[in-house]
Amino acid sequence: MKKEEINVVLFDLDDTLVNSKKAEYNAICEFKKLYSEFNKIEDVDFAKTWSKITMEIYEKYHNGIISFEELRIERMKGLFNNYSMDISDEDAKMKFKDYQNIYEKNWVLFDDAKEVLENLKDRYKLVILSNGDGKQQRKKIEYTGLNKYFSDIVISSEVGYSKPEKEIFEIACKMINSKPENCIMVGDKYKVDIEGSLKAGIHGIWVNRKKEQSSYKYQIKELNELTKYL
Repeated sequence: MKKEEINVVLFDLDDTLVNSKKAEYNAICEFKKLYSEFNKIEDVDFAKTWSKITMEIYEKYHNGIISFEELRIERMKGLFNNYSMDISDEDAKMKFKDYQNIYEKNWVLFDDAKEVLENLKDRYKLVILSNGDGKQQRKKIEYTGLNKYFSDIVISSEVGYSKPEKEIFEIACKMINSKPENCIMVGDKYKVDIEGSLKAGIHGIWVNRKKEQSSYKYQIKELNELTKYL
């Protein structure tokens, strides 16, 4: 990978630019306070349960088994069922709206994100490439001020393909009229962001914040380390 060959930087959104895990943890802990039934449960345990249920059900959503609306219902029903409480679909919808309102107020960028984007925006074309629901992801982009840096946004629900499918990367390249070899993908999930980009002929920089053991050459622990490659 040569710096002079790169003119486009594709960024993943959640847990790459937006600290979504922090937002989710803070939101579910605040949500827990709305129900006295959960008073004796520690925040960290409640959050772990929510995260586990979320990951399991998101798999069904990404595989096209359930809709985004069904995803939300199943997440909330799964949470209450875990503590031996049955709730209806309608009740789950209402409870999820309460959680969603709290979650959105907790959306925040990683501390170094804006500085990095400011440094890159005049030298590269910046593109967001995200899995998820288009309406929610675009709302997140606007709320956090990322729309200032990104005019091109590719979201899985809007194009019919999800990372790590190579098609979504190809769609992004076609949209901005760029060759894959002139693009680089920056993301926190190796199998989703990096393996997917490499299949499409795009270079990949892995934001390995969890410090997972790997021999992959192009990896960083924080966004501000991108200066090593860009």
